[in-house]
Amino acid sequence: IALIFSFICFVFVFFPMIMKGTSPSIAAIFTATVVTAMTICLINGFTIKALSAILATFCGLLIAGLTADIFGHFTSLSGYNVSNIESLLFVGQNTLIDVGQLLFAGVLFASLGAVMDIAMDVSSAVQELHVKNPALTPKELFKSGMNVGRDIMGTMSTTLILAFFGGSLGVWVLDYVYDLPYLQLINSNSIGIEIMQGISGSFGVILTVPIVALFSAWLPHYLEKK
Repeated sequence: IALIFSFICFVFVFFPMIMKGTSPSIAAIFTATVVTAMTICLINGFTIKALSAILATFCGLLIAGLTADIFGHFTSLSGYNVSNIESLLFVGQNTLIDVGQLLFAGVLFASLGAVMDIAMDVSSAVQELHVKNPALTPKELFKSGMNVGRDIMGTMSTTLILAFFGGSLGVWVLDYVYDLPYLQLINSNSIGIEIMQGISGSFGVILTVPIVALFSAWLPHYLEKK
């Protein structure tokens, strides 16, 4: 059901928003937030655990998007560096779509799964500790959440990098077969975009850990007192 809902959001929310002139980055953040909230709530219900994961996922996505924007600024990468830019420019001339922001919207969607995954993992672990031992303080729960998240973030970042690598395997094979010089490779737009996606996604995953650990440790004590 969550997968079907995600597809519906892309078709009936994200695409219509960018067609009406909304920035693709803003449309992506809104769509990703709706998808995250619905997916997590369908799995866990409207619980404190779900709320912690949703808030942390939103923060992690913002971090990933901001990292991509900063990386693109300093490396002169934008949505105009992609391979199919000619077709996109034609679309941009005949619609209200901001073609230059599509790349960064794609980074947000690509990072969403990994960020949501680690947020839910840590939130679930901390909630389980709280339920089994309500005497644990928020500080102790936060420390436990960090310990769990530290074990997950390394493999999750690697998973994200490998996903980007697998998605552009054809480009890497061509570069390897033609034995292009290192400086030409590292300065090519296609390689630069892959590096940007990997770094921004990894930053989002890594910094989501302390955020979700904080929410998961603090929210149960605060909301239960209320």
